[in-house]
Amino acid sequence: MKRKKNRYFLIVISASMFAGCTTGSRFPVILPVKQADESQVSRSKAEDYFIMARDFERRGMLELAERNYEMAFELDPGSEILKEEVVEKYIESSKFTQALLLVKGDKAVDELSRTDKKLLSTIYLKMGEFSKAADVLETLKDKTNEELYSLGLIYESLGNFSKAIKNYLIYLKNNPEASQLGVRIGKVFITERRYDEAESLFVNLRKNSEDDPEITVLLGTIKILKGDTASGMQLYESALKIDSLNENALRSIAQVNLSRNQLKDAIKSYEKLKNNSESGNIYERTLAVLYYYDHQNEKSEDLLNEMLKISPDDFELHYYLGLVFNALGKVELASIEFEKTVALRNDFEEGWKELCYNYLREKNYDNANETADRYTGAMPVSSSSWRLKGYVCSIQKDYDCAIKVLKKAAQIDSTDFNTWFELGSAYERKKDLTKASAAFRTVLKLHPDDPSALNYLGYMWAEKGIKLDSAKIMLEKALSKEPDNGAFLDSYAWIFYQSGEIDSAYSVMMNAVKKIDDDPVVFSHLGDILYKKKAYKEAIDAYNKSLELNSDESDQIRKKIISIEAMLQRNRL
Repeated sequence: MKRKKNRYFLIVISASMFAGCTTGSRFPVILPVKQADESQVSRSKAEDYFIMARDFERRGMLELAERNYEMAFELDPGSEILKEEVVEKYIESSKFTQALLLVKGDKAVDELSRTDKKLLSTIYLKMGEFSKAADVLETLKDKTNEELYSLGLIYESLGNFSKAIKNYLIYLKNNPEASQLGVRIGKVFITERRYDEAESLFVNLRKNSEDDPEITVLLGTIKILKGDTASGMQLYESALKIDSLNENALRSIAQVNLSRNQLKDAIKSYEKLKNNSESGNIYERTLAVLYYYDHQNEKSEDLLNEMLKISPDDFELHYYLGLVFNALGKVELASIEFEKTVALRNDFEEGWKELCYNYLREKNYDNANETADRYTGAMPVSSSSWRLKGYVCSIQKDYDCAIKVLKKAAQIDSTDFNTWFELGSAYERKKDLTKASAAFRTVLKLHPDDPSALNYLGYMWAEKGIKLDSAKIMLEKALSKEPDNGAFLDSYAWIFYQSGEIDSAYSVMMNAVKKIDDDPVVFSHLGDILYKKKAYKEAIDAYNKSLELNSDESDQIRKKIISIEAMLQRNRL
């Protein structure tokens, strides 16, 4: 009360002072001072912080921008714009917990406003919580086109294609001009193997977009998937009439031709793609490989060299160039390229293998051994590296070494039937037929009816004259898979020989000779069969052919020739 009197007294004194100074007849009116509205002041300060936040953001000072947005929102918590800005900044800095607290707090999703639900779904999406984002959007009533499309995308990313299609179709119904969405829906149908629905959709889209080659290509793809390759190819050609350089049409035609092993036709498509497409360089690698497989090695070499000028450290390009050099008979250059391959990528197993095989083909066993050792050093836990080392040892007839390293390969990967095959072969050459048989039986457990294992095991038994019935069954299985395999026919003939069925042995062996005329073993066996048929001169010819082919049993064969010639000499006397 006292304070009021004093205040009032001060006002009166002030009024008296003004009265003494006035010249007019009226006392001037003094208006009361208005108190500023606190909320208005807060909003004004919030605007200042907002402006500063925008400026910091413009200058890339994101932490300061975020802090000023926060202060602006603290002063004006009712502003949806400020809330969205703060949430956006939290998301950008991965502060998802703060963003969730700001938008949702402890409220249930159903209690949130439509705006907050959309913000919440955005946060979940940024967190990678796609299912939660979809659940939030599903609570929205009367979904907008944007929300329908977003739901479709989310469900598609989750692999829930039925729900993705449902939302896309509603969107498409609302926006029939959205042909690209129709294309997307069709692609989802294809993923789901709902080919009839996809075809119906694309047929309708094509009616409204006859000049769109992409729809025509997709319709062609469905025809291919449904087994109607002819119609599919016709549609691809139709797409090319609309756009002669359409990438999808050319690629699709090339893929069909590749499936038919029509390499030249596939190459034509890829040449067009390379020479005329804006992204033509992405087809160069495929084209170079196709040239190689179509034996157009000079073209492949030129193209690979052009690519290597741009990408000299591309290990795959060096690898393919090595293959091309091998095909051209440039073995030394091939080895150089394979060396570059493994230098750039020392865990690229095919590079090591090709390098080692190159040395083996040249009978450069020292380099082959060194390469195999480098391979095992680079990849000590790879069964393939130890298997290759074992193979090199076997080639050099060091079977103890081969068995040792092949056992190591089998320890690393006991399911690698190739390792067991090489191990069986090494045991057989060591004359340990019991362990060899066990190894080949393991191959057949891992890879039932493997024709090479069936042949090897059957031939081993035939050589010993044991289990001939089982051996015959094995060779018949092997020949059912590879009827023109000369080695298999040789083994089969030898089973008949050991069974005493010489005429059958001769008939089969003559077929083997037609298939494989450069194997000394085949001609050695033919000589034995001819001898049994008492065709002695023909037997000598067969033995001599085996010697010409550098038979490993040359001493035994010469003794057979001498024996026959001596017998013929006695008969003449």
